[in-house]
Formats: sequence, C-alpha cells, structure tokens
Amino acid sequence: MSESDLYCRLCGNRLSTGLVATDSRHCCLNATPIAGACPEHGPVGPHHAVER
Repeated sequence: MSESDLYCRLCGNRLSTGLVATDSRHCCLNATPIAGACPEHGPVGPHHAVER
C-alpha cells in the first residue's frame, strides 16, 4: 500500500501520513501500529486503512 492511497475504512476520508504513521507501537498495552490519521476518527491502525 502506498501512503498516498490510504483511506479510512469507516468514513472514506484520505488518511494523512508522515510522522503519525509508523511501525512503532505507542502503548505497551496496544500493539497496533498507526497507519495514518483520519480527520474524522484520528489515528487509525492498518485494519482501518484501505486502498482505493
């Protein structure tokens, strides 16, 4: 998946990527990496990132 082709599965908005999108985990209790940030839903994981 190319970063420019990622959209939120929940609402269809384009995800912004960059510093927010990373393979690192942001919490020891949550092992989900951040795929991008949706303007409506905030940071989302790869399970909510879809290609169009």
